[in-house]
Amino acid sequence: MGKNQRQNEMFEASHGMILISYTILSVVLMGEMLLLGWEEWVLPLLFFGVVGGWALHITHTLSEQVRIWIYSILMMVTFFYYGCHETSFFDCAVVMVGVIMLYTMTGNVHLITLCQFTYFITMGYDLIYLIRTGYHFDSLIITRILLHIGLVLMSGWIARVVVRKWDEVLYKSDDKIHELSEATKRMNDFLANVSHEIRTPINAVIGLTTVSSKTEKDPAIRKNLDSIKEAGERVTEQIGDILDYTEIDMGKLMVNRESYMLSSIVNDLAERTHMLGREDVEIIFDVDAKIPAVLRGDGGKIKKIIWHLLTNSVKFTKKGGVYVKIYTLERPYGVNLCIEIEDTGIGMEESEIDKIFEKFYQSDSGRSRRVGGLGLGIPIVYGFVKSMGGFMTIDSEVGRGTRVSVSIPQEVENSVSCMVVSEREKICIATFLQYSTFEVSKVQQYYNEMIANLVRGLGVLLYPAQTLEELQNLDSHYHLTHLFVGAREFEDNRAYMDELLRRMEVVVVADDSFTVPKDSPIKYMRKPFYCFPVASVLNEIGRGRSKDSEKIYTPGIKALVVDDEPMNLLVANGIFSGYGMLVSTADSGITALNMCEQEDYDIIFMDHMMPEMDGIEAMKKLRTNAARKGKELCIVALTANAVSSAKNMFISEGFDGFVPKPIEIAELDRVLKKVLPKSAITTSLPETEEQAQENTMKEETASESKHVLTEEYGDSRLSELAEAGVDVTLGLHYCQNDTEFYKTLLMQFGSDSREKKTKLNDYFEKKTWPDYAIVVHALKSTAKMIGAMDLSENAKSMEAAAKEGNEAELTASHEPLMQQYTTLCDKIDSLYGINEEEDDSEVLEFWEGGQES
Repeated sequence: MGKNQRQNEMFEASHGMILISYTILSVVLMGEMLLLGWEEWVLPLLFFGVVGGWALHITHTLSEQVRIWIYSILMMVTFFYYGCHETSFFDCAVVMVGVIMLYTMTGNVHLITLCQFTYFITMGYDLIYLIRTGYHFDSLIITRILLHIGLVLMSGWIARVVVRKWDEVLYKSDDKIHELSEATKRMNDFLANVSHEIRTPINAVIGLTTVSSKTEKDPAIRKNLDSIKEAGERVTEQIGDILDYTEIDMGKLMVNRESYMLSSIVNDLAERTHMLGREDVEIIFDVDAKIPAVLRGDGGKIKKIIWHLLTNSVKFTKKGGVYVKIYTLERPYGVNLCIEIEDTGIGMEESEIDKIFEKFYQSDSGRSRRVGGLGLGIPIVYGFVKSMGGFMTIDSEVGRGTRVSVSIPQEVENSVSCMVVSEREKICIATFLQYSTFEVSKVQQYYNEMIANLVRGLGVLLYPAQTLEELQNLDSHYHLTHLFVGAREFEDNRAYMDELLRRMEVVVVADDSFTVPKDSPIKYMRKPFYCFPVASVLNEIGRGRSKDSEKIYTPGIKALVVDDEPMNLLVANGIFSGYGMLVSTADSGITALNMCEQEDYDIIFMDHMMPEMDGIEAMKKLRTNAARKGKELCIVALTANAVSSAKNMFISEGFDGFVPKPIEIAELDRVLKKVLPKSAITTSLPETEEQAQENTMKEETASESKHVLTEEYGDSRLSELAEAGVDVTLGLHYCQNDTEFYKTLLMQFGSDSREKKTKLNDYFEKKTWPDYAIVVHALKSTAKMIGAMDLSENAKSMEAAAKEGNEAELTASHEPLMQQYTTLCDKIDSLYGINEEEDDSEVLEFWEGGQES
């Protein structure tokens, strides 16, 4: 807050005080007029002065400065009228001192001078009047007059000192606030830039491990790959948290308004709970069946709010459970979406509740803290809730747990209930879940409340059983159609369960450690046990949730991926090929335009930041060309730009969908389901005998190639590369320690150098710094991917200089950068023999225009 702004606030406050004082003075004068018989013609003038002053204050007709001068002149005229009467002669000084102190609030020394001037005019008038009337001035009277004059002078001096000191404090605080604001802005920019830079290698890690996991046959290696993928996803999540917080802190957070289904959000979150790795903590979702099926708001932020609160509760809960309750309250504008998350964790003291809204705060922060995280969860949740017009409350007690309540206004797009069970009159359910085994009794309360709400919401009959005897009694008295049973209860009573399977549906609710018996008709439902999969089972929609979520495929779909980075094309090619797509790649928007002229594509994935023609311009030209032919294109933005406003921006520009990098399969599945026709999506990918033989040959060839590389060349060439200053360990890390893939990246890097060096020199000569920045940005990223960190850092500095137009630095550093770049490429060429023949046959094989996978 600047000095002027704070002075304005002080002016607003002083306006009211001055007007109130003026009104009081006028009322007192009116009383004295009536009691002492003063001039009655002044009475209406005082009345209209007070009314006019308040009218100006209420209507804000004039500026603040003009209004306060008007009030002050009215006050001074009234004071003069009061002081020019003989009975008020010795009261004037006391009244004026009070007025001067009041005007100190305005911070305006000119108004203080006006007060003193008015007093001396009044005092002069009185003295002249008294002298002319023959008033006797003795020594006491003269002393009193001098004392009063000195008092007014002293009060004016004190008021000026106060105003001056006040201004000094404001200026100093403004400087400090400006310094802190600049430091905060620099930190936020740094965090945002670092987060963005990390997304590119993380994209490669997640993408390549996803592709490798699908083709790997060794269960142990596949498990390790899945662990690497999960670790990469956690890093991506933390990067997202940093970006979210910086947007909140900088006031740049955008709230999207789009249709979403709460059922999809809850299902996604339930599937992700296994990532928390806390089988000892029960997670219970209690969702009201009466929630509208389709809401309108920012579903992405709603999902993040629930996830942050859920993970936070799990982190600080040693034993027991976390209870997530979601319901809605009808309002004229739609509904209030209410989210309540309660846990049996360690709880917090009252003094800690205020602190948790601070960034990076954690209740056990320090070197010995027991939980991970960045300490941004609650501040992000609070920022999201506030941005959507909601509110948030926290209640906690040490040793007993914490309860967080959130309420967010949402519009309703489809008021049909989010859960409906058909033919519910034919359904009779029993549950066999032994809550008594839980260490914390409150978990039983959570389950009981969830099941009671489930029964009320779905309108079905449900009977709980805690023991085998109770279950047998229910079986003998009711015609049960479904039994939901815990894993331990199922294993301990296997023979009886096999008998029940002949008469009813048996659904085992268990964690990942449960194995479905071979050839058994039981249904498996992964924890957490909650309403949506229950409703699916009751409606006979599928066989419940399986351990591996059903994969979607798009066989035969012709896809074009447009990105100026070959390594990004490699990753995208592997992921999209896994869907059964026929993938072609283009390294620029212009190439994409030419390819689309020659061939039709079912879907196009477009990067944003590309030289010559960015993704938005390319998309618009593609649509224009297609419109001339009477065709429609499906174009999805595929970019590392993950700030909250990015999705809105891309959709408003004309993209059909938006997928952020690194690519999350769940998000990609959601976008594909949205933008592709239903007929193009299937849950199985048929493999012909020829395809199976071809895949087997590819695997054998790749295995032999990797063996030959390791045995004949691997160690020596990598050692030489390391001696040349390349961080080979880091490069291999980005390639999941796959030397064959690392060789491909090195060769690609060397192959690209010819074109990049030509462009860099050309743009340098022409001083077209924006184009120079784009190319050197690409060099920065690719150098980092192979482990050439010195080159990457130098390219980063040159990118910053080009964006700033710093010709002096560019001129001094361009030649050394090109020499460093050339030396590295020559080394790679000498080790891997990059020549024109290899360029055509191997290096660019995976992305040549029109090449299909």
